[in-house]
Amino acid sequence: MSNVLALMRHDIRRAMHSVMAVIVLFGLVVIPSLFTWFNVIASWNPFDNTRNLTVAVANTDEGYQSDLIPIRLNVGEQVVSALRANDDLNWVITSEDEAIDGTRSGEYYAAIVLPSTFSADMMTFYTSGADRTRIDYYLNEKKNALAPKVTAQGASEVSTSINEVFTETLSEAGMNIITSLSDYLDDADTQAALSRLQARAESVATQLRAGAGTADMFTSLIASSRPLVDSASGLVSASGDALSDARDALGGGKDATASLQNVLSSTTAALEDALKQTSDSYQSVSDSIDDVFATLNSQSESAAGTLHAIAERVQVQIDQQQHLRDGLVNDVRPLLPEGTLDAFDAAVSRIDAAIARQQALQDRLAEAATGVTDSNAASQATRGEIEQLTAQAKTAVDDARRSYTESLRPKLDALASTLASISGGVDAIGEDLSSAAGSLTGASSTGSALANAQTLTSGISETLTDTADRFDQLAAALTMAIDTGDLGELTALIGSDAHALAAHLAEPVELTRVPVYSVVSFGAAMTPLYTVLALWVGALLTSVAIRVDPPRNGSTGLPELSPTETYLGRFGIFALVGFLQGSLVSLGSVLFTQVQPQHPFLLILAGWLASFVFTLIIYTLVVTFGNAGKALAVLVLVMQISGSGGAYPLQVLPQWFQNISPFLPATHAIGAMRSAIAGIYQNDYWVSIGWLLAFAVPALLLGLVLRRPFIRSNQKMLAALRSTKLM
Repeated sequence: MSNVLALMRHDIRRAMHSVMAVIVLFGLVVIPSLFTWFNVIASWNPFDNTRNLTVAVANTDEGYQSDLIPIRLNVGEQVVSALRANDDLNWVITSEDEAIDGTRSGEYYAAIVLPSTFSADMMTFYTSGADRTRIDYYLNEKKNALAPKVTAQGASEVSTSINEVFTETLSEAGMNIITSLSDYLDDADTQAALSRLQARAESVATQLRAGAGTADMFTSLIASSRPLVDSASGLVSASGDALSDARDALGGGKDATASLQNVLSSTTAALEDALKQTSDSYQSVSDSIDDVFATLNSQSESAAGTLHAIAERVQVQIDQQQHLRDGLVNDVRPLLPEGTLDAFDAAVSRIDAAIARQQALQDRLAEAATGVTDSNAASQATRGEIEQLTAQAKTAVDDARRSYTESLRPKLDALASTLASISGGVDAIGEDLSSAAGSLTGASSTGSALANAQTLTSGISETLTDTADRFDQLAAALTMAIDTGDLGELTALIGSDAHALAAHLAEPVELTRVPVYSVVSFGAAMTPLYTVLALWVGALLTSVAIRVDPPRNGSTGLPELSPTETYLGRFGIFALVGFLQGSLVSLGSVLFTQVQPQHPFLLILAGWLASFVFTLIIYTLVVTFGNAGKALAVLVLVMQISGSGGAYPLQVLPQWFQNISPFLPATHAIGAMRSAIAGIYQNDYWVSIGWLLAFAVPALLLGLVLRRPFIRSNQKMLAALRSTKLM
């Protein structure tokens, strides 16, 4: 370590004892500062001087006058007037030929030409098939690389200004027409025009209110429809229940009509069969009674049992006929038309009479069975009575059957046929109800759609009503203007300052810029890039001006030095020059160019560390590779100019530059200086400093270890260059 320090002191003494060495070292220290300061001052705020860029403007607009409103408008003249008051660029108003030729010759950086149909195109933009209004923009890209971009920005501002002027002109023209009506109120034609306008306003208001009423009607209709839709399923279900009730009333079955048909068919057939069988059975009853009484003396008990059995058979027939009779009265009669009721009631009365005769027979048979064993003579008397009752019952049943068959049966058969045709229709009704119930299963979505429609129609009604109120106000104002000649009401509607309102309509939104990390100027923002490039160039010039090869032993009075001691000892003079370069550049940025950093000391510290790392890298390359190392340092410098992100955002550069940017020391040095100037966010300054110092590790590894194999070959290359007497 003592040998390293001794070599450092030796180099410093030799530099201080030579005037020429002091001058060279002074130049090495000052040149990076001059590079930085000149570039920062030159780019301090170039966009404030864009007024010196000359842009020609040629207005060939012929203006526009509508057939409806006899007011001539010339938007081009208003644009030219607005540009005369604009000092962002040096606007020169000239002819079209002069503007184009001046741009070609370089007299103007760009030219803007407004076409002859400019106003007409803008004022008829709403017509069907109209194209967007166009202006011609000529620019000279040969004269300067950046000027076309600046003038293009100016042209964009012109386009924006034209849009604002057009909106303002259109609004102001429309409102000035109203505010200037008082100048024409004394004219008879004007009075007539105002009267027509007032009538039209009232008509429009009436139509709007009618539309609002229609919308209200739809709203009410929809509101009424919503509960109908909500209860539709219930209604269908209720209909199904009603049909079911009808089926029950008709005696059950699939549906009401089918049930009635079945009842009629089964009842008529069953009743006729029952009456016929009953009539036939009474003959067998009469025969049985004869047999019973014939054997009465020998078989009293058996005869009594037989009489009981006959009585039971008669009772069964009575019950069956009573059941059929009740079914006819209770189930069929309520459903019959009025024309068949008389015949029906007559047939039922005959059936009632037959049932009464049979009941009398049954009662007498029961009594005969009880008393058959008491007295044979009495039994024989009873026999005659029973036979008479049997004959009467048979006669009554036959009369009921004839009355039913000849009178009621034909009418019931006709009614059954009619009901058969009705049954198909009722089936179709049931299917329709089922289909309706299925279609209304989505009643919730239908109800939601109706709710949305109700809200929409309600909003339409409110909007139409509000618009109608405005037209009513306009009509009232026009009426007052016609009657009194006073346009105060109209003025109150649009405001007293039509120009101010038109300007607000042209530019309703104002942009407020809120800087997050503010810098004093564009040049201050470019200071990190110019500082880093200056320090790299300063380190490269130092490696060119100061020898990196070790002093020869014996000529300096120093002991023999190892390659490591020579590397570290000779780096001392380089580090000192780099420290002075970094100090002067950083102090000059704070005190001379006044970039106004948020953290002045951190800016100076970043300058020191950047200079140290740059000097170490370049010194190591030159020590290891000789002149080839200087070429490598220049190559790295070229890559760092664009790849470090100092001027353009990395995202707009080719992908290759974005990939190599993290591996360039200038990238991290620029990041640290930007944080010191504009402000630190979450220790980003110290993160950048850490990555910057990390580049010293591979440089030291190359200089202390990996360069040893290159020492002998490097010495041979230097000897070969000296032998040329040229290098």
